Amino acid sequence: MELLLFNHQEYERLYNCTNLVIDSIPIEKRRLTLLALINLILGIIYFLLYLPCLFSIWKQHWKNDCYTILLFIGIVDIIGLIITGFLHPILALLGAVFCSYPALIFIVGGLAKFVWVAESTANLVFLQVFTISILNTTCSSLYFVMQFLKPEWLIVISQFAWFHVHGIFKV
Repeated sequence: MELLLFNHQEYERLYNCTNLVIDSIPIEKRRLTLLALINLILGIIYFLLYLPCLFSIWKQHWKNDCYTILLFIGIVDIIGLIITGFLHPILALLGAVFCSYPALIFIVGGLAKFVWVAESTANLVFLQVFTISILNTTCSSLYFVMQFLKPEWLIVISQFAWFHVHGIFKV
């Protein structure tokens, strides 16, 4: 992206479309009508199903840390869905290639990469929160059971769990 914004000569050298003729490949071969329509229909369905879920999380559970992470993941998913479920099928129906709309496709490609990285990072954070919560629940359950049963393996497991979640609040 920095090539497009700050070093435009290098961007033009690397992504030059002046020697390419877009119409050298007929429009009928560039259009992916069936796949684009399937992708567009599924994108609309997923978008319409996603909005009530996000609204429910935002309206009722946004103060809970776990649901805040889920809300962020959902918003990033919606942005990715707009790219892959709406923009890509429209460009496929038009038979567009990179040289048709170079700036648009370059910027949207960078945005798609950002969405993928943000989604992956948020999923890892959610997984860590979930793992800590499971360890915390396991630890508290084992300490309760230790009042009635005292096998050595149970004490070792509960001490291990307590060591890994000590001081971490339950989410």
